[in-house]
Amino acid sequence: MTDNSAKLLGLHHIQLAMPEGEEEAALKFYGAILGLTQVAKPPELAPRGGLWFRDEALEVHLGIEEPFTPARKAHPAFLVRNLATLRERIETAGYRVTDDVPLEGFHRCHVRDPFGNRLELVEPVPQ
Repeated sequence: MTDNSAKLLGLHHIQLAMPEGEEEAALKFYGAILGLTQVAKPPELAPRGGLWFRDEALEVHLGIEEPFTPARKAHPAFLVRNLATLRERIETAGYRVTDDVPLEGFHRCHVRDPFGNRLELVEPVPQ
């Protein structure tokens, strides 16, 4: 007999690593460029550094990691609205956006944050 009462429901947040002292770069990229809102970290976690961002059902935590190594292959895939406009905003800010092989049902591309972490941006193709 299988117990179907226990299951994953979704993501609460994702955490990405960043180098120490780069909060301003994180704020510019994740806040100003990607449009997420910075939220205060809980007081017991604030001394660790880094930043938290939230927007509706999406939460991104950037934590200090020393020694820092960016996630080059592992990545979050952010579901976006109006990918073309977001892509233009990212490129205008000086970040390189790359296309990947098509994924049925989605437009998608990749960008690296200021620290080299890989991010995927996906938008459903209208039906």
